[in-house]
Amino acid sequence: MHRTRYTGISGSLALLALLALVAWGCAPKRMETRSTDLLSTPNLLLEADAAWRARQYEAAELYYAKALERQDISQSEILAAYPRLAESAYRNEHYHQARIALENWANKETHAVEYAEWERVYLDTMAALGKTERLQNHLQWLLRSTNIPWPTRQEVALWYGEYFRARGDMGRSLDVMDGFYKQAPDDSARLGFERAELEKVRDMSDREIGELAEAVSTDNQWRFPYVLVAFEKGVRNASDKEAWSASWRNLRNLSAKADLVDRTPLTARLAELENEYGVPRVGLALALPLTGPYAKVGVKILRGAGLAQWRLAQDGTDIDLRVINTEAPGWDKRLAELPSHYTVVGGPLRVSAFKQLYGSSSGRRVLEQRAFFTFLASLGELKEGKDAWRFFTSHNDEVRSLVKLAVDELGIKNLAVFYPEEKFGRTMAETFYRESYPLGGRIKGMQSYPSRNLKQWGKSVGKLLKIPANFSENKDAPLTPPDFGAVFLPDGWSQAQTLLPNFFFYEGDQLVFLGPGLWSRALDGVKDIDEHYYRLAVCPGAWWENSDGGRDLQNALTEEGLGHADFWVALGYDFLRFAGRLGPLPSSWDADDVNRRFASAQTMDFSMARISWDADGVASQKLFLFSPVRNGKQLVDADKMAKRIAYAKARRARRVEAYEKRMEEEKAKQKKSVF
Repeated sequence: MHRTRYTGISGSLALLALLALVAWGCAPKRMETRSTDLLSTPNLLLEADAAWRARQYEAAELYYAKALERQDISQSEILAAYPRLAESAYRNEHYHQARIALENWANKETHAVEYAEWERVYLDTMAALGKTERLQNHLQWLLRSTNIPWPTRQEVALWYGEYFRARGDMGRSLDVMDGFYKQAPDDSARLGFERAELEKVRDMSDREIGELAEAVSTDNQWRFPYVLVAFEKGVRNASDKEAWSASWRNLRNLSAKADLVDRTPLTARLAELENEYGVPRVGLALALPLTGPYAKVGVKILRGAGLAQWRLAQDGTDIDLRVINTEAPGWDKRLAELPSHYTVVGGPLRVSAFKQLYGSSSGRRVLEQRAFFTFLASLGELKEGKDAWRFFTSHNDEVRSLVKLAVDELGIKNLAVFYPEEKFGRTMAETFYRESYPLGGRIKGMQSYPSRNLKQWGKSVGKLLKIPANFSENKDAPLTPPDFGAVFLPDGWSQAQTLLPNFFFYEGDQLVFLGPGLWSRALDGVKDIDEHYYRLAVCPGAWWENSDGGRDLQNALTEEGLGHADFWVALGYDFLRFAGRLGPLPSSWDADDVNRRFASAQTMDFSMARISWDADGVASQKLFLFSPVRNGKQLVDADKMAKRIAYAKARRARRVEAYEKRMEEEKAKQKKSVF
């Protein structure tokens, strides 16, 4: 069991010990050893105890050391003397003497290392001696040991947390306490640890909190002790009126989701701040097509946004939502006339609507007054992260995901592009060419084809594969394989179904076919696919219904009776929750204000593929990768795909070998017939 032997030992950490050293000043006073020799052992111990209680550590060290040399000292007196000798020696800066006393104490009492007072003096002593490696090893031993009682572990954890923090290793400081907290035997022990750390964090300076907060990440922000640091950082920012809305959202999320035994101190502090600064009101506009050919898409986005609004309201976050129909005349004027607290806009969805905004002086004023997060692949003439922002998959996102799969997971560095002669095809081909090289890809072939002339597609495929002109003269002869292993096909799914058989006609069955996101969205509604042509086909997508986020969204929709989830519903659901975390912008906001808020806003759980923004406000999305299957699509298994590639190559090698053997046999027959 844990025990604290002496009321004179406070259990303080290294700081109190150092303060005591300062108070005592320089070298200890010299004592007459003759006087100790004249004292009996009981009287010597009485003098030692009196010096200890008076905090005269020089005398206490001398008396206890002399007493322990006596032959008539009892075992119980020995065990009482060693802790005080070690403590006194440490306070006198006699660190080697303190170490020896601790070792002798542990030799006399096996369980000494389980006592908080032994651990505290030992750790302080090793730190004073600069025994960094020994402290590291001792920490690992403590984490592995099953015999150390929890009160001792908690004190040790606090000591190591302070030790690493003082050395500037903020991440390790928090990680150590996280490790010990996980070993707490029950909620009562965890609660005590939480309260001790919370009190410690509240006493830290703004600078210290800021440095510790750098070690908080999206992965650990809900756990002890990271959540306490993140919360305290938000509390320190609360007095900034311009940042209050963002701080409030962060504090509310932390107090609601903190993985702690008791979240009451956090919720109580948040309530105090809300009484002082008020609860921010978030105004949000959605610019969507609610009539016309894209009405179904707009309604789906709105359905997801409505669900998110309802869910946030249940958690106490009030989103004032306005919807503007971009298909109705004068929609941009109505958007401009919204009250000033509608600072964030989601949309537009169509390129034509966005061009209408930045193509006129009045539209540009609207863009300057409100932060637009478009549902578009690019911002056209505007600069992303400055003029507006993107909440949608970009062409770069699609291409990067495909190239990384080919180069990093399949080992295919030589690539080709086969694109239609129209705007989308040319744009995607240029993007693929531009993005491939930095990721390790090399373009070995590039060929276009007339998008509307299907009869020419086969010839264009032949040009890409460098099929010889006399191919038809000897169709049994194996063709020379292309010098690339994957080909990018930036066209629609219906076009792909015509294109891929042409590659197989020219023995391109060992090629990996990389398709755009258009394939993924189309595959959500197709059936009876001929898998023969698509075993090595891949396409990216932002929505996967079987992902954790996809299942959570569907469960939420089902609970409210709102139908089936898909990409567009997920887009509206994620955007409104994201905008709620982004919060209302100050009246004099600029692009830097928005970009700074991404750090906390983007830590939410997405239902579609996660979007992240860099410091310049440029978005990127880590997409899912799919392969077409008979009744839709499934996630790519890179290992299985690599095996299929190897099988296709081996099958071709067997065909070449059989053909060469047959040719040799025919030559032998011809030679025999001559003779």
